[in-house]
Amino acid sequence: MKSMNRGRAMLLGMGLLCLAPVLAAWLAFVLLPPAGGASYGQLLPTQPFAGAEHPQWPRGQWVLAATLGSDCRDRCRQRWLAMKQIEKAQGEAAGRLTRVALLVSARPKDLDVPHALPHAPERVLLAGRQGFYLVDPLGNQVLFYRDGADPRRIIDEVAKVLKVNNGLG
Repeated sequence: MKSMNRGRAMLLGMGLLCLAPVLAAWLAFVLLPPAGGASYGQLLPTQPFAGAEHPQWPRGQWVLAATLGSDCRDRCRQRWLAMKQIEKAQGEAAGRLTRVALLVSARPKDLDVPHALPHAPERVLLAGRQGFYLVDPLGNQVLFYRDGADPRRIIDEVAKVLKVNNGLG
């Protein structure tokens, strides 16, 4: 009888030993919930970007898009320079990323713009015009970065997005 009780106690002990990590993980999840991912830019709802239906939109590439016009002075020039730096800083992945200017008026003469597409001023951009957008290769808006945002943090975040979505674009 004693050996049978001892065997049951050992079996019960092994069962509890196997169950302990599962219970500990569950308790940790309930009592200390994960904070979740936090992005530096404003995460936008998945919907087509306002300028992506244009026939000259660069399909199959990640796009940094911003509005641009002749009335745009230093703020737009700084934005365009930051976008160029972000593109170049991607290293090997820079070929997967391009910049697009959505022209709301005449194009400034002294800016190097690889893709310039007409954009009606009345077309609403979800997050506004005081920054630039990251658009996926399917034409959906992903993130919005306000003017004056830290370019280093944007470079890191865009690099992570491109790395995680390696098969896309």
